[in-house]
Formats: sequence, C-alpha cells, structure tokens
Amino acid sequence: MLKKLIDEQASVKEIEKAIEDVHGYDLVQMFEELNDEEQKFILDNLSPERLADVLSYLDLDDAVEIFKELSIDEQKEVVDELEPDDAADIINELEDVEKTELIEQLDEKEDLIALMKYDENEAGSYMNSDVFTVHVEDDIKVATKKLIKEAPNYESIKTIFVIDESSKYLGQVPLKKLIRAKHPSLIKDIYEIEPTFKDHDKVDDLVKHMKHYGGYDIAIVNDENTLLGAITTDDILDIFKDEALEDFEKLTMLPDTDIEENVLKSAIHRLPWLIFLLFLSIPLAFLTSNFEEILSTVVILALFQPLILDTGGNVASQTLAVTLISFTNKEGASYKNGIKEIITGLISGLAMGILGFVATYIFASALSFESPLLMGLVIGLSLTLTIIISPVIGFMIPVFIKSIKKDPAVASGPFITTLIDIFSILIYFGLATLILGGLVHV
Repeated sequence: MLKKLIDEQASVKEIEKAIEDVHGYDLVQMFEELNDEEQKFILDNLSPERLADVLSYLDLDDAVEIFKELSIDEQKEVVDELEPDDAADIINELEDVEKTELIEQLDEKEDLIALMKYDENEAGSYMNSDVFTVHVEDDIKVATKKLIKEAPNYESIKTIFVIDESSKYLGQVPLKKLIRAKHPSLIKDIYEIEPTFKDHDKVDDLVKHMKHYGGYDIAIVNDENTLLGAITTDDILDIFKDEALEDFEKLTMLPDTDIEENVLKSAIHRLPWLIFLLFLSIPLAFLTSNFEEILSTVVILALFQPLILDTGGNVASQTLAVTLISFTNKEGASYKNGIKEIITGLISGLAMGILGFVATYIFASALSFESPLLMGLVIGLSLTLTIIISPVIGFMIPVFIKSIKKDPAVASGPFITTLIDIFSILIYFGLATLILGGLVHV
C-alpha cells in the first residue's frame, strides 16, 4: 500500500491518513519494500509516535541506524514515544558521547538509565518499567475508573499489578477478572499471587519458567520486593527468539549470525573459532600417523575411514540435541535419560555393526581383498563400539558443563564431533592392527 501511494505521488496528508491505523509491524513490512530514497521520504514525514512504532519493530541494528540520522530534538521526541525497554536497547547502541548528550536532554530519564545498566542476559534488560498498578486497598470501582483514564499511557493493560503503600509487589489481577468483579469489593479480595523474578535473574531461568507455567505478565522486583516493572508475553517471544539464536550459534561455533555484516568483518569474527577447531583436529593427524604402517599395507582401510568417523559424530550430535532439549524440561536431564540414550546406542550399534559387516564383506570380496571376512569384522566391530561410545560422550559432556554452571550449548556439534573422531580413530585402527596385523605381517 505504501509503495503504491508513493508511486501515485500521494500527498503527505494522504499517506498519513492511509497509515493512521496500520499496525506497527505491518508498517515495517511496507517500509522495507521501499528503496532508500522512498524510505527517507517516509521517515522525514512520520510523526514521532509512528516513527517510534517503526523503530520498535525493526531489527535493532536497522533501528539504531535510522535513529542516528535524527537530530537531538527529534531523538528526544521519539524516545518519549518508545517503550522504555525499546528506548534503552537503542540508546545503548549509541556512541558514549551521543548517549550522554541525548540522556541529558530527556525529561524523565531515571527509569531509562536504570534499564540501560542491566546486562543483556538479565531479566531487567527485557522488562517494561511502565506498568499499570493499583493499591491493594483500592475499591474495585476506583481501580476501574483509574484504568479507563490511564489505559492509553500503557503498552499493555491485560494485567493489573497490585502493590502496597511502599510499592511492594503483592500480586496481580487479570483485566477480565477486574471487569467481572462486582461492587463493593476491594482489590485485596480478588488479586492473585503469581511467581516473580528478580531484576538480576538470568533470562534462561525466566524462559524455562514460562515454558512450564504458561503465559502471563511476569512482575520484576528487586531484592526488597519493590515492583520495578514487568515482562509481557510479547517480550517473552523476543527472549525465546534471542535464546534460540544464541544456542544455535553456540552449537555451530558461530560468533554471530548478522547477515548484514560485511564480508571482511564476518570472516574476522569467525576465524578464531575456525583456528580453534583446526588445532582441536591436530590430535587426529598424530593418531593417524601412528597407524601409518597398517594403513599403507591395507589401503582399503582408508575407504571406510569416513564411514566410521561420520557415523560416530552423527550419533553423538543426536544425543547432544536430545540432552539439550531435556534441559528445558522442568526436571532437567536425568541419568535415566542418559541410560536410555546409551541403550539406544547399544541397539543401534549392534544393528549398524551387522549391516557394516555384511556390506564390507560384499565390497571387499568384489575387490578381491585377501580376507574379506576379517575386513568385515573390523568394520562391524568398529561401527558397533563407536556407536555405543558416542551417546555416552554426547550425554556426559553437556551434563558436566551444566553441573559447573556453564551453558551446555557450548558443547557444540563441532567440538563433540572432533572428540568422537579421536575415539573412532583409536577404535578403528586399533582393531585393524589387532585383527589384520598378523595377516599382513605388520
């Protein structure tokens, strides 16, 4: 619609009227269809309120880029329209000088400054400090009138937070329950007690809590139980997205997934991890060199080496994924899960070992290898032992990392796969030396 209006050379007033009731997300979708010149035209003519809508739904980097182009007065007007948590995210991305200059211009900056001090993995960094509150002794009618009068000033009013005279959090009242309440009743007669989180609690714990207890706005309090703000279900969706992206990056040993980053920066960011994985693979070269004699004599062993290595890595990665998923459950990953994975590996190992034995026997016979039966035995046993060991490693490593209070996602796929490769090489060439060594006079 926006593109069409610009193509038809609609006036600014016509465009303003057309997008007046368009949701912020839909407006961003229309905005992203425009070229740079058209985007600048729209941005120059948006009201501070609508511009704040656009910035809150854009990716943070894009929002900051647009925000930096505004004058200090325009930035102040937009910040006044943004939700405090969104404003804090954008301002935190500015240079120190720009940040200081803007904050000095703001009228109400205490809440904003407080939000900016939180670490990005703390609950306080995601909370909205603008929440609707009522006093525990308020009459239902008084609370309802207050809600009707002040509702336009809040992002969400589906949850009413209950406090005492000292602003201590006591509970909350769903909007539906307040509307249905009959006079004469007091807030203290209808409020519900829900779990809260401290402002410095880890976001991971909050996500796990929401998964088990369902969607409701979570009150965020300090150590004295004073209500500081709330995290809404919309915020929770953002947290889920951020956490999922972060875990994926850790699993693949990616430093970031910024698709807008230029090629050189992206290469520089990834290079340290690639070098780390390179050094991690050096033991494989040393191990393989120790079996040089058997490998040079029984060349066919090299043909099956990728099969052994890949199969073990695949099994370990599957177990790692199951273990990480189990950590999100209320009871976490138990040794019962580990035993189940090991038994699964045992069954899979036996089945794959038999298949590997048969396939290798047929293949070695077709190549007229001197002893296809012994070659099949090497491959079959190697597959069986590798697949049995792989789930043990895939389970124990993330459990150990979790036990030392670290993120188990750092037990990344490449890391575990390399570790499995080392064990697989030892098993494969060790068995080959043991079984085929006498045959070839090694």
